[in-house]
Amino acid sequence: MMNDQLFECGLCGKRTHFVRKSEIIKDDIKHDYAECEKCGGKATIMYTNHHIRSLLAKQQTTKLGKYKAALAKEIQEKMDLLKQEMA
Repeated sequence: MMNDQLFECGLCGKRTHFVRKSEIIKDDIKHDYAECEKCGGKATIMYTNHHIRSLLAKQQTTKLGKYKAALAKEIQEKMDLLKQEMA
């Protein structure tokens, strides 16, 4: 999906439209990234697995408060661990 947002590619240094894409890379691990229109380079947005995606869905229906904040922290920690595994 293309929009009017621009980002600077970390590979070629050019400014390009923010085009968000995703791919399943291993088992149930989904890689969301922005792709550079100039060089085709990929800038990772996030990695998710089934468990993280279910937590994200739960977060969307949770009302603001301590539980939602704790849920956001848990999601971020799990995403950071998965990103380290994928590096």
